[in-house]
Amino acid sequence: MKSIKNMYLLSNRVALYNEVLCLLGLGSMSETKRADEYSDMDFFLVVKNGSKDRFLYQLDWLEIHPILFTFKNSNDGNKVLFSDGTFAEYAVFTEDEILNATYTKGKIYYQKETYLENISDCKNIKFKKPIDISYHVNEALSNLYIGLKREKRGEYASATTFIQSYAYQLVVQLFPYCFENTIEFEDYFVYERRIEFHFKEAKSIISNMRQGYLKNKESASEILNFLIKYFNPNEFIVKEIKDMIHS
Repeated sequence: MKSIKNMYLLSNRVALYNEVLCLLGLGSMSETKRADEYSDMDFFLVVKNGSKDRFLYQLDWLEIHPILFTFKNSNDGNKVLFSDGTFAEYAVFTEDEILNATYTKGKIYYQKETYLENISDCKNIKFKKPIDISYHVNEALSNLYIGLKREKRGEYASATTFIQSYAYQLVVQLFPYCFENTIEFEDYFVYERRIEFHFKEAKSIISNMRQGYLKNKESASEILNFLIKYFNPNEFIVKEIKDMIHS
């Protein structure tokens, strides 16, 4: 995979800089068995205290290929497009800052011999609270109701957000209670990553729940039918939603 090959190229390059302490691959750059041709380079660069700005603003250390596009997307890092088509997202932390950073398990591609800190394990990750089914069902119903009201007012963009984003995001997190999960991978930060692989039913269901800007009623109907089929939603708000869908 290009992205993994580039991580090793980068590890050789950063080793030339005395200020660099560690190059830590994250996401599929850590769990390399799930990396593919579409994978981005996600990583942290750990540098000596006082060196952060040098590596944040001077990108000579990063030029494993010519850089075609880059911008600062956070206080700590940039996004980059290389000439070989690889996209990268990274953050630069000092040796003190990395101790308070939040990340899942990483893979060390380079570590300076004198830097003895073990940073490959998860850091500062809070255990996820169990899904509150009642909250997700009722909040989704509320979003459908509000979204359909916005649609009637002619606020199609806001309606789309409430129905096909807010309600949808709540509902897909209920999939584990309805369908068999077929893979172990879970993205701690973005629930719907690879959801089509988690649940074989998901692809057709999601396409019906997100039919686009001009089909908010149709999308709301699919979400509502899902909630009715698998849960026991309040009959009164269900009726109100149905009336708006069919009016």
